[in-house]
Amino acid sequence: QQGALELLRSGVIVRLAQCQVYDMRPEMDPQGMFGMRDPPVFIPSPVDRYRQILLPALRLCQVILTSSMAQHLQAAGQVLQFLISHSDTIQAILRCQDVSAGSLQELALLTGIISKAGLPGILSELDVDVNEGSLMELQGHIGRFQRQCLGLLSRFGGSDRLRQFKFQDDNVEGDKVSKKDEIELAMQQICANVMEYCQSLMLQSSPTFQHAVCLFTPSLSETINRDGPRQDTQAPVVPYWRLPGLGIIIYLLKQSANDFFSYYDSHRRSVNKLQNVEQLPPDEIKELCQSVMPAGVDKISTAQKYVLARRRLVKLINNRAKLLSLCSFIIETCLFILWRHLEYYLLHCTPTDSQDSLFASRALFKSRRLQDSFASETNLDFRSGLTVVSQHDIDQLQADAINAFGESLQKKLLDIEGLYSKVRSRYSFIQALVRRIRGLLRISRN
Repeated sequence: QQGALELLRSGVIVRLAQCQVYDMRPEMDPQGMFGMRDPPVFIPSPVDRYRQILLPALRLCQVILTSSMAQHLQAAGQVLQFLISHSDTIQAILRCQDVSAGSLQELALLTGIISKAGLPGILSELDVDVNEGSLMELQGHIGRFQRQCLGLLSRFGGSDRLRQFKFQDDNVEGDKVSKKDEIELAMQQICANVMEYCQSLMLQSSPTFQHAVCLFTPSLSETINRDGPRQDTQAPVVPYWRLPGLGIIIYLLKQSANDFFSYYDSHRRSVNKLQNVEQLPPDEIKELCQSVMPAGVDKISTAQKYVLARRRLVKLINNRAKLLSLCSFIIETCLFILWRHLEYYLLHCTPTDSQDSLFASRALFKSRRLQDSFASETNLDFRSGLTVVSQHDIDQLQADAINAFGESLQKKLLDIEGLYSKVRSRYSFIQALVRRIRGLLRISRN
């Protein structure tokens, strides 16, 4: 913590904001979309060399944000200044469609930083002279960061969909197995960061339920399209300038619950194998060794094979432990955001086709404009977004939510809390949110 404060006082982040090298991001190679299949080369590509410069700066920003609790606003202000100074690069990373380990590592770091620094309340901490015009420009930058982060949920919100992008060949060996683990961890980290960001935006900008800032429209079409009889794995990606529907939250909630049990079983099996390495079949020992040492496994002794197998199992156990923690966090934040949105839409939202719609719409638009930095986007028709909600939209939301948030999903969530969350500090948090959501869906609107 003391080191982070010294770095803040010395103005390291301010100096990084002035560095022009971060604006020189090379164009992505279209042949590298599935970059892990490219043969390794001795000389790094321009993108790899650029990342050797960018990633340490992002890690430094992340460390300062997480270490300087006493001066968090000052740290967040300096980091936000860094993001805005290099906004073209930041937006290019957020828009990048590459699914290589390097690109996902960039996104994981960047979304973690934005979730803590890209908040409207941080603008007052910027070390710049702010007039009304420049304030709108800064709000515009934050609005774009927010929209693009929300857009990432459509890409990374379902792990079964993204498995298409990872490997079409399951029989990967050596370094590719390690890359596969890194990619899976990075994708879950990105989802966790975006959900943390959504939670922070709602808590900071929504002092009451009646004046909630809704980040998602009252549409569950995403989860209906993807969960229907014909599971549409090619569900359209929502453009970043449009707010996604609440369905992506329920879809992410379901996928995270499924992923949790998959990781939990894998973690338990790996622990059992680690405790009984000597009893494992020779073929399984060889497979574990090949993920650490792709060539020459047959030439080493049995004792050395056991050492390599243990090393792989320990790495796998640690990887699954991180994934379990991320899934648990994603589930908790998804439930929180779903609850807050349902609370607003089902209890406090005045439909545009009601008798009081004219006055309610004006009041709501005014209050939202004060709170929501999305409204500063000049190319967005804000009034056609969240404020135009009809009675039919609300009735449809309630009907779809009752079906999507069914008994089987609720049981899964409560089982997860019993298996995992009971040993953590937030025991009964999931149970309380499930109970509140269930109560909201039983309410009949008059």
